[in-house]
Amino acid sequence: MNQDTPKILVVDDERGLREGCRRILEAEGYAVDTAEHGEQGVALLQQNSYDLVLVDLMMPVMGGLELMDRVRALNLDVIIIVITGYATIETAVKAMQHGAYDYIPKPFSPEQLVAVVNRGLERQQLRRQAQLLMQERDRRLLEIVNEKSKLLTIVNSMADGVVVINRDRQLVLWNPMAIKLLNLPGNPEHGKDIEQVIPDHPLVQFIRQAMEPSAAKYTTISEEIELSDPTPHTVMANISVVRDETGEMLGAVAILRDITRLKEIHRLKSQFVSMVAHELRAPLSAIEGYLSAYLTGAAGNNPEFNRQMLERAKQRAHSLLELVNDLLQMARIESQRVSRKKERVDITRVITNTVALFDHQAKARSIEITMHLPNSCPPIEADQAEMEQLFANLVSNAIKYNKDQGKILIDVRPNDGCLQIDIRDTGIGISQEDLPHIFDDFYRVNRPETRYITGTGLGLSIVKKIVESHFGRVEVNSKLNEGTTFTIKFPLKENRQCM
Repeated sequence: MNQDTPKILVVDDERGLREGCRRILEAEGYAVDTAEHGEQGVALLQQNSYDLVLVDLMMPVMGGLELMDRVRALNLDVIIIVITGYATIETAVKAMQHGAYDYIPKPFSPEQLVAVVNRGLERQQLRRQAQLLMQERDRRLLEIVNEKSKLLTIVNSMADGVVVINRDRQLVLWNPMAIKLLNLPGNPEHGKDIEQVIPDHPLVQFIRQAMEPSAAKYTTISEEIELSDPTPHTVMANISVVRDETGEMLGAVAILRDITRLKEIHRLKSQFVSMVAHELRAPLSAIEGYLSAYLTGAAGNNPEFNRQMLERAKQRAHSLLELVNDLLQMARIESQRVSRKKERVDITRVITNTVALFDHQAKARSIEITMHLPNSCPPIEADQAEMEQLFANLVSNAIKYNKDQGKILIDVRPNDGCLQIDIRDTGIGISQEDLPHIFDDFYRVNRPETRYITGTGLGLSIVKKIVESHFGRVEVNSKLNEGTTFTIKFPLKENRQCM
């Protein structure tokens, strides 16, 4: 039997009526079961799935009304038609109250039976189609909700700001990054005019321009927007106007990207190229001049004078080598490829060797270097080569930026779980405006006193990176024309970090 064939149950205590209904309905192509009273009908309903049930009202054991109550309690999806020999309005109303769809009075003809059964089955089919449509609607609504949830999750997790407005410039969608970049006071309301949310904002002006008819030929318009609230930053805004198939404007999408860091990198790159070109040009020109004078004989045949020229060329070459070494060291630190081998290092020995290395430069300018070193200094865990470079940079700076006949005091002592090293000079000092920037890459103080002092602006930046890589701290205190003090604190072995 076809699974789509409607199944009908006839419940009546009259055997002749049951069999007559069965024959008539089977002749119409329906599958028919019969039951002689209500209890038997309930049992069949629990075992099988029926589309329609014909129920006699007056039956022994269990009547038709009670059977309908049981069907309703079981929440079965079945059409019930009452068969009654007492067809009155009251009977019909009572049957309807118990869940009947229709009724047919006894006696009835085969045509009447088939007509009322067909109406009931059509009603059942329409009801099931409606249920399927509702299920499909619910499924599609759930899909829409899920898609919307996915969209919001993606948009909210984007590193770029997203702002979507409709043709009336009302806010439709945005994400937390847009709120942050635009410094909005809170979460704006849907449907609110963007000009009310951020009035007189450069982005609003840019969106207004992008939505003008004159810009219809452009798919995307990009522009850098300079913002100052709460801190100065630069945003790259990409505006795309959304249009339908006819070309009518529906709204606009703005993608906002914070390029402040990129702009800073570009500035540093330009500054770096300019600095390197300047630092390379002067010594290379000097070296070329000395060698040309020596090779062409323009310097004469005085051996002492020729030796002095070669010494100067060597000094210039050495300064170039220092520049290259600083750049390579910075590149290694920035790329995080530094091979650091820590061991127990005696800082006093490193400082003593460093001072001896620069003793000739100090004496050439009559600078006195004094060291206060403890007799027994606790060692620190550090990379020996990096400690040598660290104090070479600091002592070299203390000499270069000192005054002739100046002084340098180096003091080493344990202090609150750390080893503290103070390097104090009586040099030209650093202004309060320059102090916050002296550890920046390529930063150099621009003053008349520093005009002829060579350097890359990387020395103190390397100092800070080395100190911090050893869990230490570096501080600076300075006054113009009085001197500068650099304080380094390294954690001793039993401590993790200096505060």
